[in-house]
Amino acid sequence: MSNQVVSAMSELFVRWMRYQRQSGGLPRRSFDAEWRSPCEVGDVWDQQISWQPVARPEAGSMANVESGLEMTLHEDLVNYFGHWYAGALAFSFKGLRVEPVLAWNAADFERLQENLIGHALMQRRLRLRPTFFLAATRSDSHVISLDNASGEVCYERLGREQHQRLAPNLATFLARLEPLRNE
Repeated sequence: MSNQVVSAMSELFVRWMRYQRQSGGLPRRSFDAEWRSPCEVGDVWDQQISWQPVARPEAGSMANVESGLEMTLHEDLVNYFGHWYAGALAFSFKGLRVEPVLAWNAADFERLQENLIGHALMQRRLRLRPTFFLAATRSDSHVISLDNASGEVCYERLGREQHQRLAPNLATFLARLEPLRNE
């Protein structure tokens, strides 16, 4: 499945880039000289810089997350977080606004891993099965998550056992995302 997720991510970013070009160009964000990213494109203009998703030269390891949680992460999760850097992206999944959580740079990748561990520990405390967030939604109480046991992608209410299955696997979910203009 890992190659399917990496391929689906690549195809998703091709669709996203095509959409951005057709709807006004690459997004811009505030430039921060202390928080640089390989995603940055071009020159700083009016304290803003354009950016685009970038494949990592080497896949990022999630071994410290697995070690910290004493569990094996689903291979799709490892491939989702480990192969790209990106800023805030917006997509639609059957009318639901979805904003994938991806690292901006290597330091952000470390922070992301800490957040994944914190999320998993909260679930353990609540005696919930392990899921890991993939994307934010407009609701602060709901996320898009990956069920670590089955690999299914779910719409999850934080702190609750009930989940709505969105896709049988991550590659299928990614293939169904439609790019939106960033707000």
